[in-house]
Amino acid sequence: MKNIRIYQSALWALMFFCTSVLYSDSPAFSADNRLDSDSTMGVQKIVDFKISGSNFNRGNNVIAGEVKPQNISSVSTIFSVEELHNQFRTVSFDLATVRQGKQMVPRFFANRLPNDLKSLSNSADLKRTFFQMVLPLILKVNEEILAERQQLFYLRKKVLSGKNLAKREQRWLKNLADHYGTIPNNLNELILRVDAVSPSLALAQSAEESGWGRSRFALSGNALFGQKTWNKGLGIIPQKRDNNGRYEVLAFPSLLDSVRSYAHNLNAHRAYTKFRKLRAEMRLSGSPLNPYKLVEALKKYSERRGNYVLAIQKILRIDNLEELDNAYLESSPNRRYRGLSES
Repeated sequence: MKNIRIYQSALWALMFFCTSVLYSDSPAFSADNRLDSDSTMGVQKIVDFKISGSNFNRGNNVIAGEVKPQNISSVSTIFSVEELHNQFRTVSFDLATVRQGKQMVPRFFANRLPNDLKSLSNSADLKRTFFQMVLPLILKVNEEILAERQQLFYLRKKVLSGKNLAKREQRWLKNLADHYGTIPNNLNELILRVDAVSPSLALAQSAEESGWGRSRFALSGNALFGQKTWNKGLGIIPQKRDNNGRYEVLAFPSLLDSVRSYAHNLNAHRAYTKFRKLRAEMRLSGSPLNPYKLVEALKKYSERRGNYVLAIQKILRIDNLEELDNAYLESSPNRRYRGLSES
């Protein structure tokens, strides 16, 4: 815990400036193996990917008058499940109503998981609480990505019409390409990468990877997706790892940073090229993103390979997560949030 506090303020910046990170294996935590044991992962280094684009700034928009992601209202720290549920009631956040398409998702973003989340012994209560915490974060990250995608389509249209890009536009495009690990003049490849993730798939993977938010990595390091690093000091050391294992489970300053890293991983890592092409095919066909098919392109996410895919599909099916794929954030913060801190 001491190391986490020391590094927490700098972790996210360091990861984008200098980290060579491998995102792969899933420590699937069972109900009996959720805190005291990290599960033997049998880590194998599949590929390295250097996250680049340290100069990229999401706020550096190039389209005059475009719709920007809304400012967010967030709870800086949640200490207990009771406090969390009180906040849900304050913003009238009812997951069942969202599933029915009768309510938009409030802009409620918790920075961390409550310390006593493991005290929820009722499975239905635990799942509902976890999904209510994580869904707004996923939708927020998708909103940020789609704002970039909108600008990208604008620039591609400008290029195809024979117009030259302004220097400011060229700089933005270069920074975006660096951030996603490609080159500025390959706009088609950028469009493949700069795209939203399936909310239902992200929810299922975060549940599997974090033990429904009860793993030591999730509670101490805001790690929702089991991402690993070989850079000492940037994460949490698993209690059980093989003798040759030198990896740590990457920790983050906030839950939102963890979701951003997950989305960037799927959108930029060369191990997930097939995933991005499949997503693009679904876009072109006009069909909604199919999480059951998409996860089949994520076998490299875990050394469990096919068994991992089956585990994610099981969560998708049992928890009817596709019902949440049509969820949207409220268009702007409203007066209910006056009691929450603006960020």
